[in-house]
Amino acid sequence: MDEITLEEWVGHYHSTDEMRQVFYAQSTALKKTHQYGYYVTDFNLSQILVGELEKNQKYIVFKEVSPLPENQEKEYMQKNIKTECFQEIGIYCSMLTDMTISFTPAFLKENFDRFAPFIPEEDFAFYKKVFAYNAMIYLADYVEKKNQEQMGKLDEELGGASSSRSYSKATPVGKAFKDPFENPDNRNQTAFIQTFLLPFVILLLSLLIPLLAIVFSQL
Repeated sequence: MDEITLEEWVGHYHSTDEMRQVFYAQSTALKKTHQYGYYVTDFNLSQILVGELEKNQKYIVFKEVSPLPENQEKEYMQKNIKTECFQEIGIYCSMLTDMTISFTPAFLKENFDRFAPFIPEEDFAFYKKVFAYNAMIYLADYVEKKNQEQMGKLDEELGGASSSRSYSKATPVGKAFKDPFENPDNRNQTAFIQTFLLPFVILLLSLLIPLLAIVFSQL
């Protein structure tokens, strides 16, 4: 799609997942803006552009940015992150265009938990940490960290499942399972020895023992 303003984008219905994708893209863009030494000076929805790359991947462009003031970088970055969170919660709750309630940062902070039903459950802790407790973290980083934790848990679960299927051959259960890496030629050789060579060895010994007895008796 062509680039449109966030204001135009919000004017159409979008699912929670679609909104999360745009907000993730916005957080990524904000992080890059800060990394280049700039901050966003205007979060008005008409000053933010939404575009789309391949595979429905969204991107965000901030139209109004300025260099970070020297020795105040952290302060301005934190303020940007908090303003972005306020804007996103307002979109989730459809409060930015609702003129019946004075939706302000102060009002949101005092009534934050009341907005929980409107915010995705998996992101609620992030927004509360940033907005209510002034944590300095980007939504993009928060989502990626959660994904890594989930992948780690999945790896542990898969590892546990694999180990639970590993049986020692010393146990009856272990003996009941064939080793998939065992060489079939080795099994065939063992069967050959037991079936053909063992009787021959026994017969040879039965003939050799009397012969040896006669030899030793003549000495």
